[in-house]
Amino acid sequence: MNRRRAPSAARKKPARKKPITAKPAKKAARKAPIRKNTQVKETASPKPSRRAAAKRTVGNAVARAKESSSQAQNRRRPSPKRRKAQPKRSWRERLASARQTAGGWIVRYRLGLRRASQALLLCGAAAALAGVGAETARYVRSADAFAIREIIVEGNAQLKDIDVRRAARLQIGSNIFEVSAEDARNHLLLHPWVETATVVRRLPGRVRIQVTERKPVALVALDQLYLVSDKGALFKRLGVDDPVNLPVITGIASERFYDDLDYRTEVLLGSMALLQDYEGAGLADREPVSEIHFDGANGIELFVGDDGMNVRLGSAQHRQKLRRLRRVLERLEREKTRPSYVYLDNVRSPERVTVRLP
Repeated sequence: MNRRRAPSAARKKPARKKPITAKPAKKAARKAPIRKNTQVKETASPKPSRRAAAKRTVGNAVARAKESSSQAQNRRRPSPKRRKAQPKRSWRERLASARQTAGGWIVRYRLGLRRASQALLLCGAAAALAGVGAETARYVRSADAFAIREIIVEGNAQLKDIDVRRAARLQIGSNIFEVSAEDARNHLLLHPWVETATVVRRLPGRVRIQVTERKPVALVALDQLYLVSDKGALFKRLGVDDPVNLPVITGIASERFYDDLDYRTEVLLGSMALLQDYEGAGLADREPVSEIHFDGANGIELFVGDDGMNVRLGSAQHRQKLRRLRRVLERLEREKTRPSYVYLDNVRSPERVTVRLP
């Protein structure tokens, strides 16, 4: 049997199916940290579409990231433990506890405290001594009890006491602590007559000066007359108060004497050695030397005695020739005669003596 369908206008179109989408994941609440090996079970759901699956995957990834960050924070920052409430202590108990703590600290650091206290004591003592020392120094440098009242000078013959005091720059009445013994000695050594010097301070007001003067033994005739010491040193120009009854060394080339050190040393030391040999021969008191003349051709000749007798010695063997001169003079004295000159410079016959009688 053929049945007719209802008219097309009355037909209803089938309802359009909506795509099934997964609901957005709710914001996960903070939970206790989950163990690493635990897994979250998911309820079975109908197979989603691709778009819904992608959204769900992204949501799950975000949730896992939040859970991992919360787990890390929980591992790094453990929950603080609640402190037990302690009973309130009285002020006496707190004072006793502070004393006990301070005592333990002192016992622990007692060595350091001892050293610190010693250092403080030393610093205080040093400061006190410095203050006392400053006051003492100020007093002794201004007190009349330490003024120089006496200056004793010893060993001077050519110089007067006042000359020595002036050379040392010492003055009666000045403070003895203002005087430096070393400075006074150095000032004395600058004086031409002083060879050595010693200065000693005697408290409360005495200074003792010991000097050794140079001993002049001859004069050197250059552009002017100069004094020569027994050690062969030219130390001073002849002054008004200086001795003049000394042998005079003549015949010296002034320019060569100043410029040639070897020549100057030869002249001075040779003259000193000749005077010593003359004294050793026993002639110094009998026939004092008045002049020593250097002659380039004839060597050395002497002028001795009050009448200026000429004695030629030549350039070598002066000691033997002076002893021979003594024997000749003694023989002529026995004959009551005195020669005008005596020549001992015979080169071919050194033992031969030429004498000229008046």
